[in-house]
Amino acid sequence: MSKCFFPGSFDPFTFGHKNIIEKASKFSNHIIIGIGKHHEKNSLIDINVRESLLSESVRAIEAPNTKIEVITFDSLLVHAAKDHKCNLIIRGIRDTSDLNYELRMYNTNRRVDPNIETLFIPTDNDLNHITSSLVRQIYKLGGSIDSLVPDNINKYLIKNINSIT
Repeated sequence: MSKCFFPGSFDPFTFGHKNIIEKASKFSNHIIIGIGKHHEKNSLIDINVRESLLSESVRAIEAPNTKIEVITFDSLLVHAAKDHKCNLIIRGIRDTSDLNYELRMYNTNRRVDPNIETLFIPTDNDLNHITSSLVRQIYKLGGSIDSLVPDNINKYLIKNINSIT
């Protein structure tokens, strides 16, 4: 399999996200990680900073023969995937509630563009409790998130705690 599109808000990027990318790199030689601009969400981290942090985080992923690229997009997911010549979308699944939501999105995306397929990849059990929302909540309440996010993201958030929360 060649090129795939892994979308998300990645606010912040977590070890769960990293797990999905590592798994996708075993069957894809080009992964485009698309950071979507969500107009109805108040982001913790500016999208341009997220792009930079995520790019730095994925450099640590050992993915021989796989190119990993980070982009931002401000369109429908299927349009962004098509714009980047991807006909496969990767979605991470933690549990059945994720699956129920993702199946609805899958069916909606297929109506928009039936040529784009979606592949669901489960996270490892030791990571399936991690959500960006949980990380943001723990961070805002002053808890430690070092076991939930890559080191560069943890350091960024610690350094910028007074300007973010």
